[in-house]
Amino acid sequence: MQACSGSREDALVLLNSFLPKAGKSYAEKRNFDLGAGQHKHVSQLSAYIKRRVITEEEVLRKVLSAHSLNAAGKFIDEIFWRTYFKGWLESRPHIWAQYCTDVHHLTHDLQTQSGLRHRWAAACLGETGIDCFDAWAKELAETGYLHNHARMWFASIWAYTLQLPWQLGADFFLRHLLDGDAASNTLSWRWVVGLHSVGKTYLARAENIQRFTNGRFAPKGLAQVAPPLNDTAHTTRPKIIDPPNRYLDGHKTGFLLHSEDLNIAHLTHHSDCIASAVYRPIDTDTMLVSSPKLLEFNNATLDAAAKHWKLNLLNCYDVDSLQAILSWALENKLEQIVTPYAPVGSTSQMLEKMKSLLGNNGIQLTQVMRAYDIVSWPYATKGFFKFREKIPKILTSLSMI
Repeated sequence: MQACSGSREDALVLLNSFLPKAGKSYAEKRNFDLGAGQHKHVSQLSAYIKRRVITEEEVLRKVLSAHSLNAAGKFIDEIFWRTYFKGWLESRPHIWAQYCTDVHHLTHDLQTQSGLRHRWAAACLGETGIDCFDAWAKELAETGYLHNHARMWFASIWAYTLQLPWQLGADFFLRHLLDGDAASNTLSWRWVVGLHSVGKTYLARAENIQRFTNGRFAPKGLAQVAPPLNDTAHTTRPKIIDPPNRYLDGHKTGFLLHSEDLNIAHLTHHSDCIASAVYRPIDTDTMLVSSPKLLEFNNATLDAAAKHWKLNLLNCYDVDSLQAILSWALENKLEQIVTPYAPVGSTSQMLEKMKSLLGNNGIQLTQVMRAYDIVSWPYATKGFFKFREKIPKILTSLSMI
């Protein structure tokens, strides 16, 4: 990552500096991992897009103002991979719930099984003896970022060479990646081990790593086969994505900011807000301790967004739990809390609990979903390549092309 203040201004500087490279240059060079501080061929916008400091839609509009759809096709695909994963998981929340349950059980196993604990710790600390893997583990811990190609290699080595549970690898990423989110992270790891595209796995190969790291690494002893794992997740029928509650005009309203969507321009036309709060959870997407760098960046983006959107004019509070949110709502005699829609993940789980708690106190929770998500997510029903066929239709629906 380059700019790490978490501000929208820094994100826009990063976007504008990348724009000239979003076409042919990105398509030709995007797979090369040149090492920490050298990721000049990719945008490094993901930590900002994950929190919607800048949104997928505005990135796409900027890119399409500088390049044709065909010329920037590879970069546009990468933006839509994140959209696809979010939409796919949104209709299958049981997969996130099962992952959380698995991590809970495996965390207990780490405490009771010394062999597993030692192998896991060596992987997390970058002490496996596999040159590339150890370098990536340390880069991730130090910077909060890994090149996308390195993430694929890392996940494959974790699961097939080190034979560690993929769920613990996904958890390791979530505890360190500045751009880690429930959908992209969980489903990418599932893809590597053959659970997303059922039966199709990803095998990290030494010659591929050597080529796309410009010879920085020549790993030895990597697994030669990648047998797919099995589960029953795909046998569960996807649920229909329910639209959120409608905004209630004329009601005493409080605004709740959370880190799943920090660009609230689509909410500023609501004039009934009399109070605001920033949700800074004690818990995160992982049971184990998140890196200080990730926690610092989370707080920086929340601070920058609250300042940018002038939430101090609404007597802004910090809240860290359901009870704190309820106390804030009751103190301000709120009839409604409005907040950006949160896709499947820990924030979404919190909001579901909050909806019930507030309802018991006569307060409505209103989540506002973006047009981009409403248009895109329903197409994420099968694999990405089926979804990709709909990209021109999505862009047309949003008046981008």
